[in-house]
Amino acid sequence: SFFPRHPPFLAPPFLLPPPPPSLHRANNKPPVLRVKGLVKANKLRSVTVKDESPSSTCLSIWKRLARKKMTTGSTLSEWIKLLHKDARSSPMCNINIILKFACEISMALAEIHSAGVTHNNLTPSKIIVDRVDDSDSILVKVIGLGSASLLPDNSQTFSSIRRDLSSLGSVLFEMFSGRCPYKKDHDSNLSGREENQRETLLSQNQLISFLTARVPLRLAKSILNLMEVEGLKPCYQSARDVHRELNEVLHNLDSIMSNSDAQAALGSLNFPRGKLYGHDSHLLKIIDACSRVGTPGGSKITLVSGYSGVGKSSVVESAKEKLKEKNIRFISGKFDPLQQARPLTAINAALNEYTNSIIQQGPQISLEVKESIINAINVDVGVLTTVFPCLCKIVGKPTCNPTELGSIAAQNRFKFIFQLFVRAITTLFCPIILFLDDLHWADKLSLQLISALVTDMETNNFLFIGSYRDNEIGTSHPLTACLDELKRREITITDISISCISKVNVN
Repeated sequence: SFFPRHPPFLAPPFLLPPPPPSLHRANNKPPVLRVKGLVKANKLRSVTVKDESPSSTCLSIWKRLARKKMTTGSTLSEWIKLLHKDARSSPMCNINIILKFACEISMALAEIHSAGVTHNNLTPSKIIVDRVDDSDSILVKVIGLGSASLLPDNSQTFSSIRRDLSSLGSVLFEMFSGRCPYKKDHDSNLSGREENQRETLLSQNQLISFLTARVPLRLAKSILNLMEVEGLKPCYQSARDVHRELNEVLHNLDSIMSNSDAQAALGSLNFPRGKLYGHDSHLLKIIDACSRVGTPGGSKITLVSGYSGVGKSSVVESAKEKLKEKNIRFISGKFDPLQQARPLTAINAALNEYTNSIIQQGPQISLEVKESIINAINVDVGVLTTVFPCLCKIVGKPTCNPTELGSIAAQNRFKFIFQLFVRAITTLFCPIILFLDDLHWADKLSLQLISALVTDMETNNFLFIGSYRDNEIGTSHPLTACLDELKRREITITDISISCISKVNVN
């Protein structure tokens, strides 16, 4: 029998089938499968680089193997390393050569399965490539059947060979990319037990990036499918299916390589729209703060801080998307360093968004909001419409001008009327969340209005969210003074600090 005396599955000797003719053990050597199909010289010559002698790529590898005294047979691992180090060979030449080897290896695995056996430990170190009698023909041998087991004669056959197919995909990945697809090199000198353990694959983005940089899209998809990369369902039922696919790619390689548009799309970075990476905890904090608007003990102000580009605005916008189903009105504005001379630009943008959303809900809602504002502010509505003309869309143009006051008195009146306005438009059934981005560029009057809103004990059902770059404000910055004043008045502030995402989340 080609199995060890005590096989891993503990089948008694009298139950073992007679050894298949293609498998043999001689002189205590490891089991070997000799593949019937050889890579003939004429096939190799057809893929050599121009202006070089026939089979130059393969011959150069054999010469280097000879210097290492490995001409009697070398592992596929060694062959892969030398092939990818050969700077003289073109990518097209390498794909041709590797495809021919891949076809032979997949057929070798198919013959093992036809013999009623699964390999269970197929790696590049378990495949031997050997030159035949100093010719250009190559013999492929699959060894290392010490972990092999018998295939069941029932519906579990596919699940039994599934691991072999996945291992074949990993071998093909390493052949074409020159990289190990696992986070830990499973071909290193490991003990028998450790070698049989399945390692963790690299991230999906890494696998796609490494593979599509070397092979056409169709071949990359086939290999990733074999490896059962996340999101892909296995579509191959046997090693013969894989062999047919590889053979078809080999014979149509020229036309496949010419179709590069889809290849470029897959090879480029592609991040799903709206998906956050590494900010789940920050998103939950913001959603929790928004969900507690108007409840006893709920904070009226949430601040999101961090360096430029770390995702502060994206986290808040993601929270906004998740709150769409709830009856919460979310309005936003953004401060601009080029408009610091014009105060209240961000708040004006947020109110413009508010008025447009009210008008879109129809005349009945617009009338109800108008009545609430007029009842709260009465004749002083002109104080607001003078600064925020967008409110005229709801309340109309005021019939009389506001009474003229001194600068300080006028500012105090404006802040008080703005408080009345926010009280009027926020209700238990429709709370308002005001998000202002880039507070580090906010003008002093905007900061005063924000402070007036979050300190107003009669303003309920309201939450202010602000984002700023904490590395761009110092002790003398207006925002620092505003926050210090709020802390002195014991206003509860929900602080969310966002840093760069970790390497784990990137991959």
